[in-house]
Amino acid sequence: MRLLAVGGNVVGLALAYAVFVLWSTGRTLEDAALMPVNTGGTLAANSPKLIALGIVAVLVTGAVQRRWRQTVSAAVLLAGTISAGLVLKLALLSRPGYIANSFPGGHVTACAAIVLAAVLVLPQDLRPVALVLGAVFTSFVAATTIELGWHRLSDTIGALALCGAFAAALTDARPPRWAAVTAACAPIAAVLAGFVVVAETSRADLVIVATGGITAAVLAAVTLPLCALPRATANSQVSAGYDGRPTYPV
Repeated sequence: MRLLAVGGNVVGLALAYAVFVLWSTGRTLEDAALMPVNTGGTLAANSPKLIALGIVAVLVTGAVQRRWRQTVSAAVLLAGTISAGLVLKLALLSRPGYIANSFPGGHVTACAAIVLAAVLVLPQDLRPVALVLGAVFTSFVAATTIELGWHRLSDTIGALALCGAFAAALTDARPPRWAAVTAACAPIAAVLAGFVVVAETSRADLVIVATGGITAAVLAAVTLPLCALPRATANSQVSAGYDGRPTYPV
């Protein structure tokens, strides 16, 4: 089931790039709703500090609980998604024309990665709470980057798909089939929904609202496999049933 979620997110990432960056029709429709670039003021100046603070908070949370395996997975998730996003945006992918490539979005990549890493290190009963709060916060960040003219809707979808692929690969949970299918299909559905939005309207305010909604839905979907129960191991099964007395076969 993990491979299904990973594969679906990779397909969603590639599809978003193909539809909105490489395809001239999708690129034109999306650019029509692009806002004028705003420097962002204090937000732009403080965002690296806030990202660093979020990363440290997640890793410290895992370490304090002595959840070492989950903390290592969270560190790999954070480093992998942010590094991969930068490599994709600055080195591997390009945007036709003279405009610099912005796919996938860096701010949403970092924010979604922090949320997913937090879900990894938190106890099982707190993960749904982190899912909801993280989806709301990430949708706000994504909508803000659209409003400031820093990114397009496709940049957000690509960032979420990238994070979803890493999270599905690193989770210690055994997700039910429906959760894995939901996580796999969400980025692909987001591309289709995003295309409908930009095809129907070029109003920036509507695109901003749609970006927030799509972001919350996709992040919640790709987080679902992380909320499943961890894989059972032979040692955990033995210790769970051990009552202090030796047992013998009958």
